[in-house]
Amino acid sequence: MADQRETSTFGRIFRHTEPTYRAYLLDESDKIVWAELIAARDDDDAVSFAHGMMENHAIELWDRARFITRLEVPTPRRAA
Repeated sequence: MADQRETSTFGRIFRHTEPTYRAYLLDESDKIVWAELIAARDDDDAVSFAHGMMENHAIELWDRARFITRLEVPTPRRAA
């Protein structure tokens, strides 16, 4: 049985002293289409990893219940 200061998520154990980052990929209506656990040392590391996930969806990055940032899909520039 896991210690109460630990959380089991998808077969991984996270201690409450460690960050537990999740990236939520959002559709045009801001509904979650995918969630990804991110192993990162700190907020900056997690944001860098989330930037690498960017494609057609906005991403919200969270550490448990703490909101970190929202990454928007870049809008393509029109040629003048």
